[in-house]
Amino acid sequence: MVILKIRNKGIANIFSQMGLVEAWGSGIKRILNAAEEYGLPEPKFQEFDNMFRVELFRNSFPMINEKENIGEASEKHRRSIGETSEVAWRTDLNDTQQKIIKLLSEDHQLSAVKLAEKIGVASRNIENNIKKLKEYGILIRHGSPKNGYWEIVDKDLQE
Repeated sequence: MVILKIRNKGIANIFSQMGLVEAWGSGIKRILNAAEEYGLPEPKFQEFDNMFRVELFRNSFPMINEKENIGEASEKHRRSIGETSEVAWRTDLNDTQQKIIKLLSEDHQLSAVKLAEKIGVASRNIENNIKKLKEYGILIRHGSPKNGYWEIVDKDLQE
């Protein structure tokens, strides 16, 4: 059983004044109803010390019958169900991703920090874009972070 109580009255009042609160204590009920509606396992609620944790679960079966509704699913998932998006990602690479590929084709050992300096963006931005390029199957990292190198899998993207 979940006991509903306001944990931070100041934040609760601000949310209420902003119109973000439908009713006190309705959030947990809405989470439970949404999980049931989508056929997901019931979330676990834990309260310990001065913290609160909600564990949400997802279905473990692939969406084979819903290929057309995958939306922003990862390339890894698309491949697992026999679908690829090669044409889509080649035309959808953003400017930063294109610059990353260009610089890595010139020097395969550049770090995220060096890439960030050369491109003029934050290193976190570079890390996020590298993560996407890895998901797309464009980049692979070989070796350690210090002594490793990047491989650009699609040679058509290299200059």
